[in-house]
Amino acid sequence: MGKYSYCCGEMFLREDNPRRPGRAGTWIFGQEFKGQAYMEQAPNMVEILGITGNYMIMNGFPEGFQKRSYDMGDHKGGPFPKYNRGCDKTMIFCGTDMENLRELGAHVEFHLGEGDEEEVFEFDEPRAILIPANVRYGPIYITKFRKPLFCFNVYTCNTKSDAQIENAWDFVGDEEKIREVIGDDLEAYRAFYGSDPVDPMGKAVMKK
Repeated sequence: MGKYSYCCGEMFLREDNPRRPGRAGTWIFGQEFKGQAYMEQAPNMVEILGITGNYMIMNGFPEGFQKRSYDMGDHKGGPFPKYNRGCDKTMIFCGTDMENLRELGAHVEFHLGEGDEEEVFEFDEPRAILIPANVRYGPIYITKFRKPLFCFNVYTCNTKSDAQIENAWDFVGDEEKIREVIGDDLEAYRAFYGSDPVDPMGKAVMKK
C-alpha cells in the first residue's frame, strides 16, 4: 500500500426502506453514525442526494399529524428545519443534463433563517447556498420536476456529531406547500415518517 492509499475510500450508501417518494438513496463521505468506519483525515462530510421527482426537505409535519423522529445514531432526525451548531454547511443543487448545464431539472424554494431575518430563495438553475453555523435552514421544496438532479451537502466537519445538528421541533409544516409537492394524498408521507426509515449500522462500509 502506498503513501496515499488512504485517500481513496468507499462511501456509505444510506438506502431508506421504504424508499422516499422523489428521492434515491444518499451517498455519504464521512461519519454519520458513531462506530461507523470513516476517513478521519478528511476535512469535510459530504452527502450526495439523488432527486428523482418532486421532493421536500425539512418541511415539518402538517397540523394534526403525530410528530415523529427517527434515530440517526448521533442525533434524532425528522422532517424539521435544522440548525448546525458546530459547523457551516453548503448545499449545492445541480442538474444532470450534460447538454445544458444550466438546466437544474426542477424548481427549488429554499428557506434560510427565521422570523424577520428569513430569506426565501427560488431558482430553476444550479445554485449553491451557504448555511452559516447556528442559522436555521429549511423547509426546502423541489417542485415542477423535469429531470433528475443532485443535491450535495458539504459540512465543514467530517462527523454528524461534530455538526451538532439540532431540530426545530416546534415547526409546523405548511400543508398547502406539502400538497404542492406530493399531491392531495398524504398517506405516503404519513407512512414513511410513521416508520423507522434507517438502519444506522446496517451498511456502514466507509473504510479508513
